[in-house]
Amino acid sequence: MYQKYLEPVIEEFTTGEYYREVYNAKQEYFDKAGIVYEDDGEFEQRMCIFMDWYLFDRDLPGVDLPPIKFYFRKNKERFSNEELNIYRDFCSTIHSVFRLKRFTWNKKGLVASDLFSNKAYTVTDSEINQGFARGDIFEARIIPFKAGFEFSRGFCFHPVDMESFIVNEIKKVRHQDKGRQTKLILQLSSMKLKHLRFQHIDIRHIYTLDSRF
Repeated sequence: MYQKYLEPVIEEFTTGEYYREVYNAKQEYFDKAGIVYEDDGEFEQRMCIFMDWYLFDRDLPGVDLPPIKFYFRKNKERFSNEELNIYRDFCSTIHSVFRLKRFTWNKKGLVASDLFSNKAYTVTDSEINQGFARGDIFEARIIPFKAGFEFSRGFCFHPVDMESFIVNEIKKVRHQDKGRQTKLILQLSSMKLKHLRFQHIDIRHIYTLDSRF
């Protein structure tokens, strides 16, 4: 599992001098993706997504690199060849909105299509397969690891009847920079939270960039 290699990165960049930075990052992230509360059903998933965003995407002030790339730059000279490959791959995770195309023939993995790039990834992780159905639309992060791909622990599943809206919005920013694409992913995440909280409201009034809720 990739997690044991990520733990020293988490330890370094969430404690000590970086403790305050995590607090600032939470404010920034949840302002964009929707505020989540401890009694929300998606609380743990959202915290996992946030931590990934902090580690893999958000530049540290004064460094202009996210923690994972800064960690790699500082430590690459002392890495073993295996560690060098692992941490280099960690610098190229794929955070996107995916559609589940199918399960692998042995049921130990799944094939997910990145709706931004249209690339398909075979993800090996039999532990999570029970939570998926073909055609699911979901936010996730794919982590390259030892010549394969694994999902990180955080997911945000979107209503499948909003697929057309989601795909159309993705098409508008598909060729823009990663920052604009991430902004849309976080906007969709916020819509999902609103949908959970205002289920009496027509979902089409929530899954819109003109939402007043």
